[in-house]
Amino acid sequence: MCEITFIGRARDGLILTETWDDLSSNRSLQSYKHQAKQILKTVGNDHGVDRCSVDSGNYVFHYIVDEGIIYMTLSGKSYPKKLAFSFLDEIKRLFLEELRKEVSNGDNFRGLIDSIDKPYYFIKFDRIIQRCKSEYKDPNSNKSLQKLNDSLIEVTNIMRRNVDDILLRGEDLQDVERKANDLKFASLEFSRAAKRLSLHALIQKYAPLLAILIIIFIIVVWKLIP
Repeated sequence: MCEITFIGRARDGLILTETWDDLSSNRSLQSYKHQAKQILKTVGNDHGVDRCSVDSGNYVFHYIVDEGIIYMTLSGKSYPKKLAFSFLDEIKRLFLEELRKEVSNGDNFRGLIDSIDKPYYFIKFDRIIQRCKSEYKDPNSNKSLQKLNDSLIEVTNIMRRNVDDILLRGEDLQDVERKANDLKFASLEFSRAAKRLSLHALIQKYAPLLAILIIIFIIVVWKLIP
């Protein structure tokens, strides 16, 4: 079954909504939840990779990137890959329907997604995900088998990766971002120091002339006073 499901913004991994079963009954899933958040921050930059499965121990993360949104779920390795992506496709369809209700121009939902500045903006969508999950819980049920038969997804062409590769890449990206921020800060400090030095040089250059002008002004004023 699909244990944990996330919907996030592709460009920065901001979580829009998430849902999971009782994690207290399966503490091992806590670490997977942390991994999921790291993956969300990384995979949105994988241009050209819109569907992927990521192996992580006894579980697999499956995700779809579409229209600037990431749909991701975690399932056991024995859970059919095709069924997991069928679940994600259905979540995507339902979420887009919800998005179009939120905006006056139904097709301009990207603007809404880009403007969100706090996580869990669509937390109420959790109920819809839970309802959808119940239909995919048992991969051997008649309903699940029917969904497998109806699905047009070709899973053999979907990329498969290892979670360590993605997390390492995420660390590399964070390192690059950190260095870029350090460089930006150093550049700003250099600019400020250069301005201070420039002002100091101007004062040193024109201070004698300014002193002479002040003396002349005082003499002129003194002579004009009766």
